[in-house]
Amino acid sequence: MKNLLPLLLVLSSYSHGTTLSDIELKKLWHSPEDSAKNIVNNMSFDEQLGQMFMIDIRSWRENNNADKSPFTVANNSVKKLINEFHLGSVILFRENLINTPQTVELINALQAARSNLPLFISTDQEGGYVTRLQVGTEMPGNMALGATGSQKLAEQSGKIHGYELSSLGFNFNFGPVVDVNNNQNNPVIGVRAYSDDPLLVGNSAKAYIEGIHHYPVLTSLKHFPGHGNVASDTHFALPTVNTDKASWHKTELKPFVDVMPVADAIMTAHVVVPALDNTELTSITGEKIGTPATLSKPILTDILRHQLHFKGLILTDAMDMGAISGNFDRLWSIKQAILAGNDIVLMPLEIKDDASIEQLGAVYASLKEEAQKNPQLRKRIHESAERIVFTKLNKQISAAPHDAEHAEKIVGSEMHKSLENAISAQAITLIVNNQVLPFPLKAENNILVYSDEKPRNQLINKHLAQIGKELHVIMNVSDEVVNLGQDQLTKNEIEKQIAGQQFIILTTYNLKTNPANAQRIIDVAKEHKIPLVVISSRNPYDIAYLTNVDANIAIYGITGFDVTNNIRNSLETNIRSGLRTLFMGPAGKSTVLASPQGKLPVEIKTPDNSRLLYSRGHGLTF
Repeated sequence: MKNLLPLLLVLSSYSHGTTLSDIELKKLWHSPEDSAKNIVNNMSFDEQLGQMFMIDIRSWRENNNADKSPFTVANNSVKKLINEFHLGSVILFRENLINTPQTVELINALQAARSNLPLFISTDQEGGYVTRLQVGTEMPGNMALGATGSQKLAEQSGKIHGYELSSLGFNFNFGPVVDVNNNQNNPVIGVRAYSDDPLLVGNSAKAYIEGIHHYPVLTSLKHFPGHGNVASDTHFALPTVNTDKASWHKTELKPFVDVMPVADAIMTAHVVVPALDNTELTSITGEKIGTPATLSKPILTDILRHQLHFKGLILTDAMDMGAISGNFDRLWSIKQAILAGNDIVLMPLEIKDDASIEQLGAVYASLKEEAQKNPQLRKRIHESAERIVFTKLNKQISAAPHDAEHAEKIVGSEMHKSLENAISAQAITLIVNNQVLPFPLKAENNILVYSDEKPRNQLINKHLAQIGKELHVIMNVSDEVVNLGQDQLTKNEIEKQIAGQQFIILTTYNLKTNPANAQRIIDVAKEHKIPLVVISSRNPYDIAYLTNVDANIAIYGITGFDVTNNIRNSLETNIRSGLRTLFMGPAGKSTVLASPQGKLPVEIKTPDNSRLLYSRGHGLTF
């Protein structure tokens, strides 16, 4: 009884709008379940609902002016919003995170604005294609990790992410992706998946989580019940996964089940899976459409909670994505997401000015009115608030301010960047090599680079120059920007471009059927007997759309790209490692900088899916 007295005193003093200090929180951490029940029982409806909302503020405009600027400093309006709406979580994106001191200051200010418990401060630092820190260590990405076949390297990636994120003040990372990329035409997952093999996906994800859990950072598996077998992007449309229940159990579900015991949360997918829920909804246009998993009680409550016994947090994917916002009324979809079983509603609406704060107030008022009429909704909000508060206490989430000077020694450190390069080097996969690689350099070399965009060429030029310095040779590099998937380039134009060149690098990026320009470059180069290598710079499937290729490597990513706001970054480590496998110096094979070591973590099939071209595990060496 003596040990319980401090805890009881803390709970008895809790009232609406009470900001719990770290000293008070540490007392509650000793009995998180009982403490969570007592705290939530003493919360107002608004406080409970606030715990469920995770908002983003990517940009801000003052006085509802037309001009917006990136939200990088916590202004008074946002501080008031967090406090008065009793918000429980904030998600930050790339435009919020300019550099390390600014990021630390922003997160410290957001935490200081809280009305009660510490905030979940989250981001999507998956690695590779999806990275949010502008200054940080991206790591080569999940499919690159799958290509290494090493769980130790996956764990190392998790450690680096956990160390950097926690030093900045983040306590929640939305990853790893455990989708099985069993559709090579998938436009949104691709290299974000470890593999098309459920076992490799699960093992890699568990190792990554083991790494990140060395630090106080929660993880979220995504995207339940599986986003790997779709042909459209949920940022813009609502796709359907046409699979039977037995296949779903064997493929999509398996990694979730394998990794669930170590996961803190699971994010939903805005996909329709008729085999799991065949009910139809009426869209805002009056069209009958399937029920996305995010809004499906049979999928989230009946399967995930009751059948699979998942006890962690369930959170929606962003509710402002086209798959939801383009089909359903905002208020209705938020209410339905809660009734379906979600604990955290991610990005219920865009917060960008005082007018949008008023809209959030309308959402609160509407849900409060609905909850008074609907006991089930009221019960669900109470349950979720309790689960969120329990998680914060059980995981010992703190609002203590972080030190920018300390973080600067960690984020993007030389050691982390060195490890990043070492990991990406083990992922490079040699798919085809008909005596082209490693290409023997001379004292002076004329090299032509093709890709879809100038920044990509500039990045390649940079690392070719570095290779020249290391091998003590001259690299005369010229480049051409060509839309490789279109059909405009004539044979005569190509012949002029390749004249006098000794080696050609053709850098493809997610080719689709009939990439005429790319194929014509390959054919003309072959006719003129100029060695050419195709670098599949994102998905490794590009080789399926080309013929007569004599050399091809997969690097599993060259660009981080957020389709929701067009903010990009160069995934430099992958192209650096890929280019270093292409050449040997004038002294011969002893001067090869790196040999490709990766093995395909996915199958590559013909575009019509009728024939296997390269099996999982394929990978050549020198």
